[in-house]
Amino acid sequence: MIPSNINELNQLLQESYPSLSKKMKLIAFYIVDQPQNLAINTLAVIADDIGVYPSTLVRFAKHFGFSGFAQLQSLFKVRIAQSTINYQQRITDVKKITGSESDTDSSNIFYDVTRRNVEATQLLAENIDIDLMEESVLALCGATEVIICGTNRAQPVANYFYYMLNNLGMRCRIVNDPSEVDNLSNWLDEQTVFIAITYNPYNENTTQAVKIAKQSNSKVILLTDTELNPIAHLADYLFSIHEAEIHTFRSLGATMCLVQAICISIGYHQQGN
Repeated sequence: MIPSNINELNQLLQESYPSLSKKMKLIAFYIVDQPQNLAINTLAVIADDIGVYPSTLVRFAKHFGFSGFAQLQSLFKVRIAQSTINYQQRITDVKKITGSESDTDSSNIFYDVTRRNVEATQLLAENIDIDLMEESVLALCGATEVIICGTNRAQPVANYFYYMLNNLGMRCRIVNDPSEVDNLSNWLDEQTVFIAITYNPYNENTTQAVKIAKQSNSKVILLTDTELNPIAHLADYLFSIHEAEIHTFRSLGATMCLVQAICISIGYHQQGN
């Protein structure tokens, strides 16, 4: 059956991702990671962004049952038409900010960073599953221990999560070293919540830790960049966050907002609110 909306398409892409060819995987990742650009750009522009031929996009769409790429793209155009946010104007504004490669003085970089982070945070606010967030908060409140894993670019998020939960009086620890991951099963059970933060390219230690947590019947909260993360299906609470990209650097602003919201919500639950 042909996907009738974006959620169904993303689910299909997630299930099919491991068996796709390299170029098909690039297209699938772009569809999930850049839905706004997919909706407003032409076939040629999208193909150029991904680095494939336009005909490859057409074959990709037909592979998933669409008559052509235009039919697949129409799902995203409908989404924008139903939104109160003018995505096309948003993207146009962002492109204007970085239109000149020579604008690299500190003031322009600062404006670029702040503007793009605002855009990413607004996108998160529009797409967050509030019920899922509330369920994750309740799971954390009921946990006997919280174990957090996040390395490399994800490490600041892991550290901030630990800082907030520790100040809320919750028993928690960070597990990042390979030796700690090997012993992880000793600390996990059905009353433990495991939080993983990982972005493409996905850290092998974090991937392995999530698998161990799942095998130990712990609840898994996963913060990542796309539903196409190979371990996304293992998460009990999956948060896909599309961060801003500024001068080839990925931000963490939207993720930090989510973490702060979760922790503040825990604080209120602890007070019986």
